[in-house]
Amino acid sequence: MKLFYCDKWSSIRKKPWNILDESSAKLHHSKRESYTAVYCEGDKPKYIVNLTDSWVSVSFLDELLRKYLHYDFEVQAGDDLFLKTVMFWEYEGETDVETDTLILGYQSNGHIVMEKRNLKTGEVEEREAVDDVAKNWEKYPDFGDYMSLCKEER
Repeated sequence: MKLFYCDKWSSIRKKPWNILDESSAKLHHSKRESYTAVYCEGDKPKYIVNLTDSWVSVSFLDELLRKYLHYDFEVQAGDDLFLKTVMFWEYEGETDVETDTLILGYQSNGHIVMEKRNLKTGEVEEREAVDDVAKNWEKYPDFGDYMSLCKEER
């Protein structure tokens, strides 16, 4: 996969803001300043990785560059990341109109909350559970090595 860097990704415009060269992005990384890494399959963006000093997020894009899955990791002690929030979206055909959302919130003690929402009917389903969240832990990535955060099956 091809990788490039930018200040941030615009979900509305479906394109990057201010492309960064590798040395500028590396400097941002070393100072834990905000920047974005974009993985592409061919010429299409696939994974958008946003990095800051306190959180890291990953957006998964479909072939129409719509966000269908999103992870929010929180920086914990040292270089540990904990996956706190997972969001899924479904769309109407090939439009950007969202039809369903699913949000999962995790706590490090294993407490999980889920909200599933049908945006057409307004129906909302909520659940809570306790489960093993060992798979939610990752290390803060080294510069240029973000693929461990881009796992869809967790």
